[in-house]
Amino acid sequence: MFPRGGIINKNQMRRTNILNIALFFLLTGLFFLPFNSWEGLPFLGEFYRDSGFLFFSGAGFFILFKKKINIPYKNIIFQLLILFIIWAFLATIINSAEATEYYFKQSSGLERFINQYGALIICSIILPITFFNVLCSLDLNKLLYTVRSVLLASFIIVIIYAFFEILIVKFGMQSLKISILNLFDYFPFTEARTDSLLNRISSVTFEPPALGTYLLSISGWMFSYILTSKSSFRYLPSIAVIFLAFISGSRAAFFIIVVQSLAFLYIISKDLNYSKTFLKITSTIIIVASAFSLIYSNQITEYVKKEVESFKLDDSDHSRSNRSRFGIQAAMYKVFLDNPISGVGYGLQAFEARKKYPNWAKKNNWEFRLRYLNQQDERFPPGYNIYLRFLSETGIIGFLIFLVILLQIFIWCFNNFDKYNIYSIIIFISMIGFSMNWLKMDSLRIYAFWLCLAIIFAIDYKKIQNA
Repeated sequence: MFPRGGIINKNQMRRTNILNIALFFLLTGLFFLPFNSWEGLPFLGEFYRDSGFLFFSGAGFFILFKKKINIPYKNIIFQLLILFIIWAFLATIINSAEATEYYFKQSSGLERFINQYGALIICSIILPITFFNVLCSLDLNKLLYTVRSVLLASFIIVIIYAFFEILIVKFGMQSLKISILNLFDYFPFTEARTDSLLNRISSVTFEPPALGTYLLSISGWMFSYILTSKSSFRYLPSIAVIFLAFISGSRAAFFIIVVQSLAFLYIISKDLNYSKTFLKITSTIIIVASAFSLIYSNQITEYVKKEVESFKLDDSDHSRSNRSRFGIQAAMYKVFLDNPISGVGYGLQAFEARKKYPNWAKKNNWEFRLRYLNQQDERFPPGYNIYLRFLSETGIIGFLIFLVILLQIFIWCFNNFDKYNIYSIIIFISMIGFSMNWLKMDSLRIYAFWLCLAIIFAIDYKKIQNA
């Protein structure tokens, strides 16, 4: 009896050690999420800049040593993910005759499919299963405070870098670049640099839109401090998120975070437990907004007018980027119209879309000449919209499966607002951001999205365990 008990304890200790190591790698990866301004590792393909991915891979490696890997196969969202992956493969098989003839940017259709389908498997299966196996071993309260604390610690460094970057870019204090900002070159996965041409802020990320994506990814977590913390500083993370989104120059990200903020206010306004908090926030916003409107009315009107005009195709500052974005989106839609049921195959839209770029987008636009249509540049043009990408690559069937996945996540949030209130709020706010952000980007490498899914899997797993 004693030896048997010893073996059980030894196996249990081994499993605990493995999970602790995997948790360390997972949390380290979350910490380094925004740090991607380095040159990266080219052999990782589209993951080459993502420093967090390196640590998530480490967590996945140690999870392999678990005696039993938990898979949330009973979860409807996970089942839909599997269905989407299967259909993406079948859609490509249906178009295999055309796919084998494709050649663009020194890549064949088969090579492109393997790369993109591999990335799909990594993002939608390997990462959430890794996250799930680590998180389901944690108490739900510990999970919230641990993950959020790591995200806040990382965010503080983002704020510190952005503070000095603002002084340099917006106020011309160039001496700070040499004396302080360049010290960040010694920080992992970071190369200190500023945008002296457009005067935009990117902090430790490689570009302002990347900073915007990071901010909308953590906004729900930072907003949650208002609800769970008693500290007088609990509003600061939320204010910092909104301010950085505004000052970064990423128009879409700022708009998305404003929508997230309004959604957050609406949610807490419906809950009697947070009625005092809602009144404090709204009254403060009204007072501050009124004061700014009176003092800076002309500047605010001019700013709003300028931002609205920046989305036009003839705007002097944003004409090129707008024409590139809208032109590529228009081409993908044409690809879908020609292949409405199954699309052209997963990852293959660029082979067909390049023939359909409108002339108004290409005219006097160096991005098409030097990047998107340049055969010497091996980088494929971005799709700038994941919904149009899935329409063009997987047809209406794949598109609808993806929409149902998003819908199921929102339904989960609504169904759990009572018992798992704080998680539901965080995931709901995050999902608003992800869903809107995918209107301007076509990548599934939104690691905070897969973190949210893993949390859903973990909560549902614990429900079954406690039933």
